[in-house]
Amino acid sequence: MKGAETDGAGDLVGWPEHHFAAHRQRFTEFDPASLRVILALRITAQRVENSLGSWFLPAGLTPQKFGVLVILQAEGRPVSLSNLRRYLGTTQANVTGLVAGLERDRFIERRGSQEDRRVSFISLARSGKRIVESVLPEYFLRNKNALRALNASEKKMLTELLGKVSRGYAALQP
Repeated sequence: MKGAETDGAGDLVGWPEHHFAAHRQRFTEFDPASLRVILALRITAQRVENSLGSWFLPAGLTPQKFGVLVILQAEGRPVSLSNLRRYLGTTQANVTGLVAGLERDRFIERRGSQEDRRVSFISLARSGKRIVESVLPEYFLRNKNALRALNASEKKMLTELLGKVSRGYAALQP
């Protein structure tokens, strides 16, 4: 793209510079540095989703569905839908859709609470356990390789910075 901003490696991380100039003149609230951060974050998130999405496809999974399976595997016990929502940082509607798909694919099992009929707990089914155990080693290796350019300190710093961004956006929600 002609006129696009790039990082040191030549990857697109923003809009063409003339977009910034136009916004700078028109909006006093415009902060180019903030927008570049958000654009870089969104592009990176999309690349992660695209890479993992194509890798999970043969297993009949999506990154989001796999996230549910990993949480259930790590917990080692049934998890309520509300706790799953909290762990995933998403909406109840999203969790309901993910759970319905995983249940249909027989990767998870759902049981109602005996104390409160409004509460459901989900756990890994036998096929869910098999798939998560077979995919996790390669998943961990792929993530390790994707982040190999960062040392341990940089990974920790990036995690902390992303936490700050996340909290900033969470504070804006009604």
